[in-house]
Amino acid sequence: MHDDDDGMHDDDDDARLSFVVGPGEAGQTVLAALAERLPDVPTAHLRHLVQDGGVVLNGQRCGPGQALGEGDRLEVDADDLERIEPAPLPGFAVLHEDAQVLACLKPAGVAVEAERGDDERPFKAAILHHLLAGADGRPPPRPRVVHRLDKDTTGVVLVAKTKEALADLTRQLEERRVHKDYLALVLGAVKQDQGEVDLPLPDPTAPRRGGAPRLEARTRWEVVERFHTHTLLRCHPVTGRQHQIRQHLAAAGHPLAVDPLYGGGAALLLSKVKRGYRPKAQGEERPLLGRLSLHAERIVFRSPATGEAVEVVAPLPEDLEVTLRQLRKWDVPQPPRRPRR
Repeated sequence: MHDDDDGMHDDDDDARLSFVVGPGEAGQTVLAALAERLPDVPTAHLRHLVQDGGVVLNGQRCGPGQALGEGDRLEVDADDLERIEPAPLPGFAVLHEDAQVLACLKPAGVAVEAERGDDERPFKAAILHHLLAGADGRPPPRPRVVHRLDKDTTGVVLVAKTKEALADLTRQLEERRVHKDYLALVLGAVKQDQGEVDLPLPDPTAPRRGGAPRLEARTRWEVVERFHTHTLLRCHPVTGRQHQIRQHLAAAGHPLAVDPLYGGGAALLLSKVKRGYRPKAQGEERPLLGRLSLHAERIVFRSPATGEAVEVVAPLPEDLEVTLRQLRKWDVPQPPRRPRR
């Protein structure tokens, strides 16, 4: 899409952005065209902007789903744009990148998508910051998150650079051809070495009246490391339901060590595992781990560009590494007692 100078430009007189639809872009909708040209503006905001008359097509109001033709001119009121300001994010990293896909490391405390009533989008801002650095002055590709992690879960998240890559990866997820592994620190000593939880879960998108239908949900797990009062598991969600691993582990009697919503604690404290613990200073004890004890460790998918398998492994975050070191020191498994003679 281009204007008379082959690119979108600002009109200083009326603070409008304008561009002309090129020959290869006819048939796109107004919303799709704006999304491609304005990758730093949330899609929901663009839709509202069109609906509220902040975008005109050939001088007339238009709808977000209206199809464009070659030579059409779109004008956008730049003063009404709510842009995401590209910015670095501590703990964020790009673990894999090709022409169509990013695999990003998400830190704890950051939502993948903006939560209701929250205008801050630090994860998207970090992705844009990375994409702009390699754009050579051209508009960066619009980042499209393929799947989500809970705000307080760390680990790898896939981001598509194109609509085609998003469709491909979404199809792989739906067909269960994407393999994901999570590390979960849970309460209690898990006795079995491996197992599976097969427990249907309510559909979170269904109306609550009359009870939500239950959807198939299966999670396989294996023990990675045992402690006295905790166990480190590697979990593979066969299906991808919301909060699946958290609910399944709780149902199996071993909730995440930190998960107040599903039966774990609000934080993991050293005083709970170290006998004779004495705080170094007066005041409230600082937790070893103050967020969900869950880490998206590994993902395997087929590259939309080449069709070849891609494996991405996310390193352990520092807080979980520190926690495991302390558990290895103070929460060691107790040796079995010898029977009395």
